[in-house]
Amino acid sequence: MRGLRRQQRAERDAHLRRLLSDGSPIKEAARAVGVDVKTVRRLLRGPAERSRRTSKLDPFRPLITKRVCEDGWTAVLVLNEIRALGYAGGSSILKDFVRTLRPKAVRRPHLRFETGPGVQGQVDLSPYEVLLAGAPVAVVCFSFVLGFSRWQYVHFVRRADVHAVCYGHVLAFTAAGGVPAEIRSDRMKQVVLESHRHQVVFHPLFEALARHYGFRAVPLAPGYKEGKGKVENPFRYVEGNFLLAHRREGFQDLADLNEKALTWLRTTAWARCHGTTREVPAERLAGERGQLLPLPATPFEAAQVEPRLVGDDFCVAWATNRYSVPPEFAGHPATVRVLDDTLTVLIGGQVVTAHLLRETRHQRYILPEHEAAFRAHSTSRHVLREQFLRLGPAAAAFEAGLIAEHGGAAGYHLARLLALADRVGAPRVGEALRHAVRYGAFDAPAVARIVEGKTDQAMTAPAAPGPLPQHLHEYLRGVGEHQRPVRDYQRCLDTPGEEDDRGQ
Repeated sequence: MRGLRRQQRAERDAHLRRLLSDGSPIKEAARAVGVDVKTVRRLLRGPAERSRRTSKLDPFRPLITKRVCEDGWTAVLVLNEIRALGYAGGSSILKDFVRTLRPKAVRRPHLRFETGPGVQGQVDLSPYEVLLAGAPVAVVCFSFVLGFSRWQYVHFVRRADVHAVCYGHVLAFTAAGGVPAEIRSDRMKQVVLESHRHQVVFHPLFEALARHYGFRAVPLAPGYKEGKGKVENPFRYVEGNFLLAHRREGFQDLADLNEKALTWLRTTAWARCHGTTREVPAERLAGERGQLLPLPATPFEAAQVEPRLVGDDFCVAWATNRYSVPPEFAGHPATVRVLDDTLTVLIGGQVVTAHLLRETRHQRYILPEHEAAFRAHSTSRHVLREQFLRLGPAAAAFEAGLIAEHGGAAGYHLARLLALADRVGAPRVGEALRHAVRYGAFDAPAVARIVEGKTDQAMTAPAAPGPLPQHLHEYLRGVGEHQRPVRDYQRCLDTPGEEDDRGQ
């Protein structure tokens, strides 16, 4: 009714202006329209200037205008900033002012529909550009929304292939604690390979995902956005609240982006009062979870998995590039798992390394720790060390002395000693090493001389000056009568500093 009266008044004033412009006096114009003369005079004077009341928002209007018009902020983000600066007013007056700054969007009408708990979920993708390590990078946001609770899950990827889309479903189902009976999405190529009049051909991997979790996939007709409006609208919330708040500082990498997105979901998106349901999505999900399909015992494997053989260069091949593994696994069969921009190598069912997937071709990527391990075992000395230490308890001490005395040439001596052990036996060389350590003879020829002069009995180091050893008595007796008597040699051993003139 008020709108009708306002329209009638506008038509009356327009009629009066036409009469006055044609030269009719004020009184005649008033009689012709049926109004008082004062009304005509008031129309000629124009609207009275009324003094505008001051508002708590007035000191912040320049900042609000800049944030909304130049930075593209939403009213919620602006409210948080000006409250931190001392604004004590409400949000309604702010939102009314923000509406005057933005052009009014044209919307086509559609019928809103609601679903019961556990009945429906909606999935969609949206591209964005974010700062990763200070550089703008194109990413794709996977979004999943439960229709009843409006609970949302987001995950960012660089390439939204079928593996990434299926993995997003797995993460969303795990976080929600269940699976809806039906999931709606566009006929994106990651879901539908071919569209016919009465049926579609699903991607085999996505079809396997649907069978694994037991949900019914519903690809919508092209252009029918209203069929999944519950997931379309939250993209504006992701962009205008989460991404906009981090637009200046950006993110360290994709993992940091997803970690911050998950924190934002827990603290903001799931904890806010939803504008349509007027309830908190996390609380509403708690009531919906009992109606969701239970999760299977094992999650769906959404990654691309292929067998590989680790080459002699301790690398595995993927898409013409080669990625390193620890050098000790050279020649081993391995399993390569590619998902979420990461290449993971498993050997014996255990993860041995992970690489960031590269977009180059015919390149070789060696992790620093793998190169360090290779260099530590690449010289002959390090290659032969394990075999040499098996020669006996004295091998370690001999090796230390060998390295101290010969440095980089130590590998040459180790190789000669191992060859000697193959010829005469490891126990014999091990005993010779013990003598060589005692005498400080750290080289292969010295050990070889000890081995050649060694009898079947254990060799012992020479004792301190004292009684003549028995084997020396036996040696001196067999050298002939022209030699000195044994007692003279005994005296030399007892008094090494004295000379004997006998026999001269």
